[in-house]
Formats: sequence, C-alpha cells, structure tokens
Amino acid sequence: MIKSLWKKGLVLGIIVLFVGAGVIPMVSGAEIFFDHSNSDPAQLGSGLRNIMLTGYWNPTGLMIAPFSNDTALNPDGWKGANWEDLGYDIYSFFPTPGTYTGNFEVDYQDTWNDFWDITAQIRPIAIISFGVGNGPWEIEYNARNLDRWIDDNEQPYQPTPCPPDDSVPTNYVRHSTLPVQEIADAVNDQTSVEAWVDWDGNPGEYLCEYMAYLGMWYQALHNNTEFSYCCWAAGFIHVNPSIALDDAMEATKVTIRETIKHLSGFNNPPDPPDITGLTSGKAGTEYEYTFVAVDPDDDDVYYYIEWGDGEIEEWIGPFESSEEVTVSHTWEEEGDYTIRAKAKDSYDAESDWGTLEVTMPVNQESDGLFGWVFLRGLVFNPGENESSINALAINLYYIEITSMGVNKGVVRLKKVSFRNGIFIKMSEIGLFGYTVHVSGFCYGGIDIQ
Repeated sequence: MIKSLWKKGLVLGIIVLFVGAGVIPMVSGAEIFFDHSNSDPAQLGSGLRNIMLTGYWNPTGLMIAPFSNDTALNPDGWKGANWEDLGYDIYSFFPTPGTYTGNFEVDYQDTWNDFWDITAQIRPIAIISFGVGNGPWEIEYNARNLDRWIDDNEQPYQPTPCPPDDSVPTNYVRHSTLPVQEIADAVNDQTSVEAWVDWDGNPGEYLCEYMAYLGMWYQALHNNTEFSYCCWAAGFIHVNPSIALDDAMEATKVTIRETIKHLSGFNNPPDPPDITGLTSGKAGTEYEYTFVAVDPDDDDVYYYIEWGDGEIEEWIGPFESSEEVTVSHTWEEEGDYTIRAKAKDSYDAESDWGTLEVTMPVNQESDGLFGWVFLRGLVFNPGENESSINALAINLYYIEITSMGVNKGVVRLKKVSFRNGIFIKMSEIGLFGYTVHVSGFCYGGIDIQ
C-alpha cells in the first residue's frame, strides 16, 4: 500500500513555516510534482506502460478490484498484467470498501498525497477515475480548479493548496482527454449500461471533481515527449450505484479497451537501428555486430535481423531503448552481404530498416612459400601518407604475386600479410595513388584476405 508520511496538520504547518521564514518559497502542486519527475519509476509489473484506475464509493472500488495488486483488496490476485495481451499493465487504487480507509480516503489531503505519490511511482500513460453519481455511465468532460469545495469530514475540511493548481486562474476548466464519445458508443453497443458524455456539466465540487481535476492536470503536465513517461489521456466517469456489479465490471473493461485503442495513436516507433562492426572479413569466421535503436517513448525494443545469407534472428529481446546489443554471425560462403535490422517496441510499432554492407572476400592462403617473393599492387588512397603503408600488412586495390618466377595470379580489393620473412619495400606515386613493390625472402607463407 502506498501511503505518504505527511498528515494534514503537518502539511499545513510546513506551508506556514515556508512562508514565515521567507527563505524557502511556497511550492505549488505542479512544482511538488516535478520534484518527483526525475526519480526512477517503480517497476511494479513487466516493464510495460501502466494505466491507472481510481475509485471511491461502491460499486467503483469493487468493479476495479481485479486490477489491484493489494491482496487485502483483491485476494484473488492481480489481473492487470499485460491485460488481454494489449501491451499495458492495469493498476487500480481505491479505499477499502465500507470503511473507506487506505488509498484515496474520503479526505482532500489524503487524496492529494496519494495521487502524487502513486503517479510518481507508476508513471501512468492514462488515468481513468471513477466515482458514484447519477450515471448510469456519465463520462465527465469538464473539471474545475475551484477555490471552494464541499467540506470533507476532517479538518481543515478544504483542500490544501486551494485552489489546487496555482498555474491557472481560479475556476479554470480542464477537459477530459479520454476518447469520451468512443467510450460512450462502445459501452452502449456492448453492454446493458447506458453511457453518455456530459459535455456541459461538472463532476460536483466534492472529491469526485477534485480527483477528476488532478487527473486532467497531470495529463496536461505530461502530454509531450519531453517526458520519458508521457500521459496521453485522463478523465472521470460517474457510475450509478444501482448498476449490478457484473455490468459495471463489463463497462469498465469496455472503457479500458477503448482507451487503449486511443493510446495506439500516440505511440512512436523506434528509430532505425544503427549497426556497427567489421565490414570485411574471412568467410567461416565468426564476427560480432552491435545493434542500437532509440525509442522516442523509451519503450523496450526487440530486433529482427537478416544477415543476407538466409539466416535470421527473429525478434530477439526485449532490450532497453539505446542499449547496445551484440550479436555474432558467421558467413560460410565468400561474397558480399547486406545486414538488415529493424526494431519494434513493446506495442509492436516497427522501425524502418537499418543496413550495413559487408564482404567476405575470397580466402587465398599461400603456405610453404620458400624463396624470393615479389608483390606489386596499387594503394587506392591518393592522399595517404606513405609512411602508413606497412610492407607486412598492406591493403591494396589489386595485387599481383610472383613467387620463384611463378605468377600466382591477380586479386582485387584484398589485404596481404606476410607471415615470416625479410622484405624490401619501395613505392612510387602514380596517377591513382601509391604503387607498392615488395620483394624479399619468404619462408612462412602469405595470407590474402
């Protein structure tokens, strides 16, 4: 259970102390929230993005109970993990039915503290709050930043701060960012519950409107990709207490499904993977390649890799966004290959392809050479410093090798390494670069890659 250590009197006392001291400035709700924004979110589930449900009076607590990970409230076990395989974890928070203690007690200060503590931990991508009202499934479109509310049951009776949001004027109206009409239509089509959107009214000046405002405000603070954990939708629904629990639970599921459909329009695919590694090597030798994809929403990523020889790595992962992933591969045949890789996030949004061209040259190995060897080749790098051309390992545009008077042939775009021997090198600058002549007594062989 997530509970703040702050109590009502202590909160009030701290605010008075800050103002009286004149040293530490008064902080608004927005600034209190942003103090949490740099902390790491609690990994309550599988690493998927979280949808937060809240409730107050029955049936709103009972109808969202399957999504609570509090065993006292939900002894049957949490049902929100990757709910319906739609790619989101669902968490619900509500006071204990009957006593209304615990999270979101019927108290402004408790609701304020619980709301910011919970959102700081689970970083919801959407918030759906429920409360008891006329309903039957009344989807509220508006919530106000009031400076006078219906009193709760404990002193100081009114919210602190009041109005809660000092970044906008008193009575400022925020709006639901849930897909309100789509929810209403789906609930009406798929359940026996009557749903409608209250476009012009308000949620009632008490804790329901207070919670509605907090959710809409949180979404307004987090509705862009400057935040690693964006919130794209938030709103409030009044539920009539006469609705049968099974019907209310079914309408809840429909509401969540429509919200998830809405969220799919905000998900960004990963960037194409960057692929790094050797671009030339020997066939039959294993090489490592590194793949890195950045997801704009900081979702986990999976990789699909084609090596160009018919071999495939099919959606390996998950890995963190920007994490370097190293995968090894061996090309058995000589030739030119294109490595292609794409990434997808946890919600199956796929990137474009990233590519890297590699070549596995013909492998020639002259073993057992003994005697005088003559090599001639062109270094196709016109501006290269002559001192960088090493006779023992030379990259040449073409190579002609003669050993003991026998021509060994001409190969192109190769690297020649002498195993053992004493060699003399000379070079001359030509129209296209350096022509290198190497000759010497060889007794260990020549490797050509």
